Amino acid sequence: MMLVLLFAGSTDTVSHAYADPLVNAPTTFQHRVMQMTSLEAETKRWERNMAIAAAAAARLKRKTTASTTATTAAKDSS
Repeated sequence: MMLVLLFAGSTDTVSHAYADPLVNAPTTFQHRVMQMTSLEAETKRWERNMAIAAAAAARLKRKTTASTTATTAAKDSS
């Protein structure tokens, strides 16, 4: 991988090359990186699903509250 840094107002470039840490890495290290990537994806899915569930619960609560308020108002007016 090559990293090129460009500075505003400058025509010079500074290049740095960094070796990929997974190339020639031990199998156990590569496996652990894959596990961590999998856990990160699972965590993101869980957080997204919890946010969706919380939003649905909030909508249901608002709908129920509005329905209860309308029913109470109808009873009071009769």
